[in-house]
Amino acid sequence: MNLSLTGLLLIGIAIAFYYSFKYRQKYQQLKRIRLDILQTSQDMYGTMAVGLYERFKQEEGRGEGKKENPLEFENFVARVMVSYYGGQAFVTGGTGDYGVDIEHDHQSGKHLGQVKCYAPEHLVPYEPIAIIHSQMNRQQAKGGYVVTTSDFTAHARKYAEDLNIMLINGSQLVALWLQGLEKAAKPYHYQKSKSESA
Repeated sequence: MNLSLTGLLLIGIAIAFYYSFKYRQKYQQLKRIRLDILQTSQDMYGTMAVGLYERFKQEEGRGEGKKENPLEFENFVARVMVSYYGGQAFVTGGTGDYGVDIEHDHQSGKHLGQVKCYAPEHLVPYEPIAIIHSQMNRQQAKGGYVVTTSDFTAHARKYAEDLNIMLINGSQLVALWLQGLEKAAKPYHYQKSKSESA
């Protein structure tokens, strides 16, 4: 009797180990698939960020060729921020804006934004962050953001710590854009610059 009880116990333990092993294998496989999907998503966002740069870039220093209007990118970013965060955004229009491209009012208060349509290898330095921080203090804004199609230098990221300024790189901009499109249930509430309205 003792021998058969011990045998049953050993068989039970063996079955438990077998299913535990199979479960771990399946879990690891699903984890690898999830990581592959996440990496693919990040790669896709990076590719789309390059596409945004190509769409909105300014071709400076060329006598011929298409010259993009920088306000188009500012308006695009304003629409993205409103569709994701809500509220209303105003594109300042360039002249006399003291480095502020977007004024965005939403539930938590006024936020100031600056946008940089840069090539992927052209990283944003700390200066735009310093300008937004200065204007946040001057205009008593609750926060700010600097948005780019590229990314930020390590120095810029360090500088932005504890300043209540979001740094949104190209991949993050694409993610906000796509998520904002999903959750947009009402029309955008942003205004074009005064020069475009006229």
